[in-house]
Amino acid sequence: MNIDQQIEADFNNPKLDVVQIDGIVVMKIIKNCKEYLPELVPGQLLGIDIGTSLEVSSCFPFPNLRDQEDDLNEGGIAEYQLEMMRFLREVNIDSNTVGWYTPTYLNSFFNESVIETQYKYQSAINQKCVLLVYDPIKTAQGTLSLRCYRLTTTFMELFRNHPYSRERMDNAALSFADIFEQIPIRIHNAQLINALLYELRDDSISNFDRLNIGNNLYLEKVVEGMTDCVDSLSQEVSKVANYQRQYQQQQFIRNSFIQKKTLEGQKVEEEEIAAHVASMVNKPLHAPSKVTSLLLTNQINNYCDQLSSFCGGSLTKLSLYRELTNK
Repeated sequence: MNIDQQIEADFNNPKLDVVQIDGIVVMKIIKNCKEYLPELVPGQLLGIDIGTSLEVSSCFPFPNLRDQEDDLNEGGIAEYQLEMMRFLREVNIDSNTVGWYTPTYLNSFFNESVIETQYKYQSAINQKCVLLVYDPIKTAQGTLSLRCYRLTTTFMELFRNHPYSRERMDNAALSFADIFEQIPIRIHNAQLINALLYELRDDSISNFDRLNIGNNLYLEKVVEGMTDCVDSLSQEVSKVANYQRQYQQQQFIRNSFIQKKTLEGQKVEEEEIAAHVASMVNKPLHAPSKVTSLLLTNQINNYCDQLSSFCGGSLTKLSLYRELTNK
């Protein structure tokens, strides 16, 4: 197998085991997010696809629409991306698109817009394109929050036949865990950077900030976000219950009309039944989107993981503090 055949085989292989990110890329994402706060401005990831791994070696932010004098449409953003990649190629920097990144508060990024954008990357560019999610609030608490996701193959097949109906999703038996798959991240630094960090390390100074148990603000925000998601999910459940009641009502009207015409000895056409049902109801019946419920469930599960992580760390610190004060 020659080099071209190997590259084509790697491109067509959807398996992805790890995403390796250069440390300078992580610093750029943090810097770009801090510059645009409180606006959450996403950006492009550049790198190379090697076997079952993805190496991210560069990135750049998208233009902030609020800072533009003229409205920048989707075509203008695409032209901006192509121009940036051309400039990077001229200075011998990787210019292959391997995904995109987006800042988020409390990892609340699960929505249909993100699904549509990620689908475009995986279907039009490369199946291994990923989404990096950076949370500045959690990072400010002392823990780098950087996660990597991509759409599952099962959901990609379902989304390819858009629009997806509630019946098709029920038949596919998808859960919230079947929409996104999380890919492990490995942060890589050059040897010279590792040597510099080693020289800058000062073991004589103890860092007591890690013993700080003041995570109340972050936990409060997580609980607030979870409460909003639970309320939204409750509204979706109410919509489903209302849809079921209306559906049963329409079925009753339909069956009653068919039974009446049958007793009269008349043959009933499907168009006549539909017209009668439409005349008896106020508005047409539309099933609520199941994707919204799945995304809300996924977000609630994410909030639970964050609560478990931070509460577990706080309990450990409290236990350590109690043992120290008893002596």
